[in-house]
Amino acid sequence: MASYQYQALDSAGRTKHGVLQADTERQVADQLQAKGLVPLLLERHSQPVSPAQKPTHKKNRVLFARRLTNSDLCLVTQQLATLLEASLPLDDALKAIIEQSHKKVVKATLSQVLSQVTEGLSLAQALAFHPKSFPEAYIATVAAGEQSGHLAQVLMRLSSYTQQVQETQSRIQLALLYPSIIMLVALGVLTLLLTYVVPQVIEVIVNMDQKLPTLTVGLIAVSNFLKNQGMYLLLAGLIALAALNLVLKQHHLRLKIHKGLLKLPILGPYLAIFNAARFSKTLALLTSSGVPIVEAFEGAQAVVNNLFIRQQIIEAGLVIREGSSIFLALKPRSILPPIALHLAASGETSGRLAQMLDQAADQLDTQLQRSIGIALSLIEPLMMLVMGGLVLVIVMAILLPIFDMNQMVG
Repeated sequence: MASYQYQALDSAGRTKHGVLQADTERQVADQLQAKGLVPLLLERHSQPVSPAQKPTHKKNRVLFARRLTNSDLCLVTQQLATLLEASLPLDDALKAIIEQSHKKVVKATLSQVLSQVTEGLSLAQALAFHPKSFPEAYIATVAAGEQSGHLAQVLMRLSSYTQQVQETQSRIQLALLYPSIIMLVALGVLTLLLTYVVPQVIEVIVNMDQKLPTLTVGLIAVSNFLKNQGMYLLLAGLIALAALNLVLKQHHLRLKIHKGLLKLPILGPYLAIFNAARFSKTLALLTSSGVPIVEAFEGAQAVVNNLFIRQQIIEAGLVIREGSSIFLALKPRSILPPIALHLAASGETSGRLAQMLDQAADQLDTQLQRSIGIALSLIEPLMMLVMGGLVLVIVMAILLPIFDMNQMVG
């Protein structure tokens, strides 16, 4: 009997660590599931290991482990659904996808999944060993499909869902690409002007031995600061980012920051709509696949990025577990906007919860795209205006001493 050090998720989404004794990985996975835990990582040790012991390479392995991209996951799901729909056995379907894939990360990940399935694990249990590639909601949906005996149909629905998620993320990334490029170019131009062009021009002006305008004196001070202290400023920025990263690792501090982000004037509503749309779409997928509503809430909260909203979803799931309706559980919490909440309530009453949640998610996604379009239409001219204003200030600071000199000559 060997010792297995495990990492698993409990029903509240918290990570648990420990050591179990078993003959095979499947026995360890069964023990964890009996405790209500979802296995994420298992590592075998030839000698018994205390829970406090941690391998020195584990952190690096998890941190730098390659994962399937969203497009990879979408393609693999579509291929697996099609092959299973054609009545191909699961192991043969995995082998076919591995053989025709040209990406090493896909081959490596699916080869491990195939090996674990061959050992006797279910597909959901095998996928749970790769949490970076397969989200918790994805695994829960696959498990529901296996339990219902309709894995192919569930995977078809799941492939459509992953494709919609990928398209939404692609639209958001493309929408933010142009203003990001403009901002980077603007910062580069300003840095070039202040550190290279302005010092050469100012040197000529200073040699005129005349009183400089206040604007020119300020520009000289800024230019000298960037030229002499620029590296220290960059280093301070990197240190600030590292400190912020350490702060974000503290759960209670990260929770306060995420709650504060929702209160920001422009960014807050965008984040709320984005997370509400993802939650609604995932909950619709899970419930339509046969996942019980309490487990569906646990799986859907995993796709929500904002910790405050995720905590609200967990609390709502606990209230539903005690017998409350979905509407009463969600109403006092800032999870869904009013329209989506009433759609969910009507779906719960009519027995069409999945359809209503899916409709609510589509409306939220449309509202999100509209909000992004409006924001970008305002940001782009604003960035141009700010950039033009800064360049105008630099030009005026250079020209004012020249105008003064011409007046003195005149």
